[in-house]
Amino acid sequence: MLFSCSNNLEEIKEVTSKSDGPDEITEEVIMLFTDMGKSKLKLESPLVYRFLDLEKMKIECPKGMKVTFYDTLENIESVLTANYGLLLSEEQYLKVQDSVVFQNNKKDRLDTELLNIFFEKDSIYTDKFVKVSTETGVISGTGLVSNSNFTKYELLNIRDSHYNVNEKKEDE
Repeated sequence: MLFSCSNNLEEIKEVTSKSDGPDEITEEVIMLFTDMGKSKLKLESPLVYRFLDLEKMKIECPKGMKVTFYDTLENIESVLTANYGLLLSEEQYLKVQDSVVFQNNKKDRLDTELLNIFFEKDSIYTDKFVKVSTETGVISGTGLVSNSNFTKYELLNIRDSHYNVNEKKEDE
């Protein structure tokens, strides 16, 4: 008795070339994004998955990320951290979620679970719960719009606010 197995070469190519996984996996990544030779932002992550689809590039940071934003003089303007990030280069879009903290150089701090950052439009948006802490108090609500480096922002649907009041003593 004789048995024979054969596979069509096209079927083999189709099965072996399809992959939902990343094209590249890199650990301990630091990426600099520049504009006319000046640093715009720095992305740091312990693990990066890179997906390439013709002209588009998708970068996923499943173990978290830190993004440092710079002003035109390359001074640090704000720092963003999150436990997950997804960057779509063609769309100039960054989605961060899970324990998101965004702090600007005025020491304003934003805490939320999801931010959508649109670099081309210079805007940030979320419809999730947000808490902004400043030197003068804390404001919380649902929703926020901001510029992409969190230096100008507006809270939507404010729920609660607490302001620090400096009381002067009578002997001062």
